[in-house]
Amino acid sequence: MDASLLELLVAGAAAVVVGVGVAVVVTGLLLWRAGRRRWRAFRSHGVVTGAVGLWEASRTLAWSRGGATPPERIGHLPARLARRELWRSVDRAAAAVRAADGMGAATAGLPGLCTRLRAVAIDLDRVLRVDPGAPVPPSARDQLAEVVRAADDVRRAALASAGEATGHRVSHLAEDAGAELSLLEAGLASARRALPPPSAR
Repeated sequence: MDASLLELLVAGAAAVVVGVGVAVVVTGLLLWRAGRRRWRAFRSHGVVTGAVGLWEASRTLAWSRGGATPPERIGHLPARLARRELWRSVDRAAAAVRAADGMGAATAGLPGLCTRLRAVAIDLDRVLRVDPGAPVPPSARDQLAEVVRAADDVRRAALASAGEATGHRVSHLAEDAGAELSLLEAGLASARRALPPPSAR
């Protein structure tokens, strides 16, 4: 009798442990799926996308203020440093286009230009990787300067478009705020006129 009772208790405890384990796994799976959906919705929200793009653009602008090498001088650097400058300029252009696109600014063919810039940069990078410590080969110097110059032009165009879109939003916000303030002042004046004079209270 004691043995059968012990077996029954062990089987019950095992069933409870298995049930709790299954419940934990199912709950964890449901929470993970719900969290993933929320994260995707948050990450793809327009405000978050615009903020991330602005952050990337401001970071690249901060770097460029720190003394970026002019395009015509990049070809005189060692190939290793020239590669780094090449990719920095391409990445800055792509970040600026992403920022403009995230804010709803007009980007026209800028994303396509970024794709072409990256493809050309990959080809140039293959040439520069052959001997990273040597100077840039003379045949690649002009091409390198042209690609970096084109990347800078794309970046400036994207930032100008983003600035214009932001300017429109700011001006509309200022107009709306002025209109709301006028309505509020008119409402307060009307409420003051509706109040009885102090002597009548």
